[in-house]
Amino acid sequence: MARPRIACLAWGSLLWDPRTLPMAGRFRPDGPDLPIEFSRVSVDGRVTLVIDSSADAIRTWWVPLDVGSLDEAVMGLGIREKIAPAMRSAQVGRLCRHDPEPPAPSAIVHTIADWLRKRPLDAVVWTALPPRGPDGGPGRPDFACLLGHLESLRGAARTRAEEYIRRAPGTVRTPHRRGFERALGWTPDRGKDSLWVAPSGRVSDRVSFREAAANRGEGGST
Repeated sequence: MARPRIACLAWGSLLWDPRTLPMAGRFRPDGPDLPIEFSRVSVDGRVTLVIDSSADAIRTWWVPLDVGSLDEAVMGLGIREKIAPAMRSAQVGRLCRHDPEPPAPSAIVHTIADWLRKRPLDAVVWTALPPRGPDGGPGRPDFACLLGHLESLRGAARTRAEEYIRRAPGTVRTPHRRGFERALGWTPDRGKDSLWVAPSGRVSDRVSFREAAANRGEGGST
């Protein structure tokens, strides 16, 4: 039985630090256009990129996953993102090609569903962590709040926060990023441009799944 063809979307640190994510190839630069911004303060102090319905849409990336089911894909992304199992139903997005569209889908889900229909994929997963301020409370923090938070960081926390912003792909040109560059001088770090991204058109989408199957000794049945 052929394994499902499942992809994972990305726009932030997954691109340069996939860690345990069960990838079946490299990230491809033709994901859906989604509203992404530096709108979440993580527990270690970094200001990270998340889906933000108030943000401008930018092009995202995707990668085929070496998994046997959608549940396995959700678990793999949840582990990489350190999302507790009890929170994955809310914080790991997932969509199957043949799922009926909800009566009133969000614009984000509609965009992802439209993108999925145009790809040789059965399903897709993505990180669905919400915006969050420095105090850990829900809601979208404004730029002044985030800048004040970054300016308050010291030592290793500041180093981590700077590295995250500077290593974000150069194509991620958001209002907050431009503001951080002006205020802090944290411009893109080309010296560490080691994204796990495949050049567009280098190999077909199907080849990545076949290679993963071959590596498992399955003869590339997908």
